[in-house]
Amino acid sequence: MNEQNSDSAYKTPEANLLEEEALPASLLNSTLTYTKLKLLFWLSLLYLLATLPMVAISFMSGVVPDNESYRLATDIVSLIDNLLYLYLLYMFKLLLNYRLDCHSVDNYIYAAIILSLIMSVLSYMMPEDMESLGISTMSFFALMVPLGIVNVIYGIKLLKLQSYFSYLMLYSWSTIIAGVFLASVVLFLLAIPAGMVSSFAMAMMFHTTAKELKSYHTDNTAISK
Repeated sequence: MNEQNSDSAYKTPEANLLEEEALPASLLNSTLTYTKLKLLFWLSLLYLLATLPMVAISFMSGVVPDNESYRLATDIVSLIDNLLYLYLLYMFKLLLNYRLDCHSVDNYIYAAIILSLIMSVLSYMMPEDMESLGISTMSFFALMVPLGIVNVIYGIKLLKLQSYFSYLMLYSWSTIIAGVFLASVVLFLLAIPAGMVSSFAMAMMFHTTAKELKSYHTDNTAISK
């Protein structure tokens, strides 16, 4: 009889704890609402869609038109694409903070954002002729090394994170691979498709959390009725 009472007393709080931990208060009280997470999901897909032509252009140097108007158009698209990615990366940091109580990678994300912004500025200062190694060109390629190292460490730390996200491992490994390509400098173009894989995984984590919040609010509305 005592063992039965003990088992009963053990099982009830275990079930309640799991239910309470399903959605932490930090997420429920945060600015990451269902609507915002869905928007982030669609923005992530938009980023991927905008990145595809940029990948093609990167691998087709000498094939694409070489004129001022075309260069200006691609520069504008590239700038918008870069800024959108950095915004999504910051919002992903908030998702890690609020949903998984993960703050150990915050500084790495900030470092990646700062380094990427500096490289974006340098990319517009670089001469059209890549063979003329000016200060801006050399600085741009030199910054790939620390940015790649930051991505590798960031991805490794995420691999150690216990999470319900099924896409977190894909995100972590693709981030690590992209970091290795960036740090190598000579293979930096291969970091673009690897980064697209991580962006897809990020989009799906936004989507998963949005569905989770919707389910939570639906269940609570049904209970209140």
